[in-house]
Amino acid sequence: MTTRPEPDRQWREPRVLRVWAAGELWIACLALTTIFVSVLWQVISRYVPALNWPGVSELANYSLIVLTFIMVGYLIGNNGHITIQVIDYLVKGRAFVVVKAVSAAVTGLICAVLVWEAWKLIQAYPTRTTAALGIPIWTLYAIPMLGFASGTVRAFVRVFTANRDDVPFDAAEAR
Repeated sequence: MTTRPEPDRQWREPRVLRVWAAGELWIACLALTTIFVSVLWQVISRYVPALNWPGVSELANYSLIVLTFIMVGYLIGNNGHITIQVIDYLVKGRAFVVVKAVSAAVTGLICAVLVWEAWKLIQAYPTRTTAALGIPIWTLYAIPMLGFASGTVRAFVRVFTANRDDVPFDAAEAR
């Protein structure tokens, strides 16, 4: 009896990063739903003035900010970020691994600097609030800080896994 060789198993992120990614996706879905409901509320309130609420516009705007920044780490970790693939087609072998590692390191460094900047903004404005909803401004800076911290971790993970094949990004993936 012959045994089949095991199919080539692709590298998977550690469980903690997969759970973190699921949390990022959940927050992104919540932000997207909030944007949809807020915009729908604004449209309806044009025809039903009693439903007019000044905070709904602010809620939609800040939900877009949350959606944008919370997905940074997820997209970096899952090869879903924007890349220029000209070099990918020209460079082969070890040089390609070096290009992937260096680009991941630069991405991680940039994300780390942005984490630092977000932290400094949190410290600079600890008591300010938004106009309509009264949300503390520091919480709005905390979202990008978390997103870029996630991006930093995932980019440096990609530095150490640069010698592995990239899995094509699939937005409809089942985890």
